[in-house]
Amino acid sequence: MSKTSFKAFCVEFYADHVGKTGPEVYAAFEKSGLLQELDRDYEDLHGMGMEALMQLFDQWFGKAARRWLICGSSAATRCGMGEHHLIRATLIPEIARLIAGRFGISEDEALDRFYKSATAQNLADEENGLYGQSALFIFGQYLEELAWARQDGGPRSEGT
Repeated sequence: MSKTSFKAFCVEFYADHVGKTGPEVYAAFEKSGLLQELDRDYEDLHGMGMEALMQLFDQWFGKAARRWLICGSSAATRCGMGEHHLIRATLIPEIARLIAGRFGISEDEALDRFYKSATAQNLADEENGLYGQSALFIFGQYLEELAWARQDGGPRSEGT
């Protein structure tokens, strides 16, 4: 498993564990330094089972810091209903590879850009069925998002 796949796996499974979206958990992992820890200790961590990883992440955030994670914001209506986290954990690394190839950036940068996009928010929405599309289709949606942002004078930092 590549580091990019492992990070997406961790984000999506922890999102399901705490009842949040992948983009929300990605932001928490980034802010807390956990993304860097996943990079640094990849060799030790990627062989751990899912239950052990969830316990590790729970300990990382601690009880006080975890309160906001557990069924607290927009994901409250989905708490315990994230049935497609495995599909997203499989799609997202491939989308990151497509973004990296298109814009000549690292897969880590591509993963970061994707998780911070509206397309990632749409993929996290269980009701719209985007998780049932191919990585190439979702990549196309991401490119359309960038094109609309350029047209509207929005941010141009997404590889343009």
